[in-house]
Amino acid sequence: MLSRIERFFWFDHQIRQGNYPNAPKLAQQFEISERTAKRDIDALANQIGAPLEYNATRRGYRYSDASYSLTWTRFSHQEIMAMLILRRMLDSGGASPLSGELNALCEKMLTNLEQCGIDREHLDHCFSANWSHYIPVDETIFQQLGEAVLTRRKVYFSYQNPTRPQASSRMVHPYHLQHYSGSWYLIGWCEEQQDWRTFQLSRISQLHLTDTPFDYRDPQTWQHKIQGACGIFQDQHHQPVTLRFSARRAPFVREQHWCDGQQQVLRDDGRLELTIPVADYREIVMKILQHGAEVEVVSPADLRQQVVEEILRMSAVYA
Repeated sequence: MLSRIERFFWFDHQIRQGNYPNAPKLAQQFEISERTAKRDIDALANQIGAPLEYNATRRGYRYSDASYSLTWTRFSHQEIMAMLILRRMLDSGGASPLSGELNALCEKMLTNLEQCGIDREHLDHCFSANWSHYIPVDETIFQQLGEAVLTRRKVYFSYQNPTRPQASSRMVHPYHLQHYSGSWYLIGWCEEQQDWRTFQLSRISQLHLTDTPFDYRDPQTWQHKIQGACGIFQDQHHQPVTLRFSARRAPFVREQHWCDGQQQVLRDDGRLELTIPVADYREIVMKILQHGAEVEVVSPADLRQQVVEEILRMSAVYA
């Protein structure tokens, strides 16, 4: 995560100052475990490509190539600008748990950006995003889960299902963090349920990142939890849903991408038939109701009946 990048640059600075940093010093500086510090050093050497060399006499690291420096100048100004634009897109009323760290990281890039002839103040007025609906996520929980996903370590937490009075305790193997429609979700293997589960991050509390690794499974065994159907509810089994939109609404729906695998058929009378794969009716019912009388469920019959019953309940409320 972004905090790890900060540790990389601290370690680089210490080497260039001739201080011969090591895992204990890195752990003490950032209040992390020595095991995490060792993983950082391994990543700096094996993933970043820094020419680290351990000096047994000084009990610390140096660069075998004295000219090496981990600096922002290794990034092109287009790459830096892309990061700053991302900052603007995410920094909207706390919509992203990464906003704070992303802002801090971007501040370190600004000097290089200005040297490339891009004005900081002008950039801040060029891009924006408005998150009209999102669910806030605790930044600490997000960072811990991000580290758990990257290092493949088990997590233990309390999970509050809004339909149940009491929270449940879960031991989970975290595989994937997914952002969907303003919310963050964790896809993982739940030891209690002995099955794949999707957890909404905002409902997670008392999270503990363990030091216990888990045996990583082939992505093919859990990809069905993040793709294949329309919406956040995914499963191995899904069926086609066909919606018929009015001629007045059709031009707007034709512009939209609901999900992969969608099919659109424009009828001679201007109406549009949209067919999408669906694994669970809960979300698609809400989307159908958003369009009111401008859409009709063609199939399947049980979904059509479910929408009819919801409309009758709505009519009773407004009667």
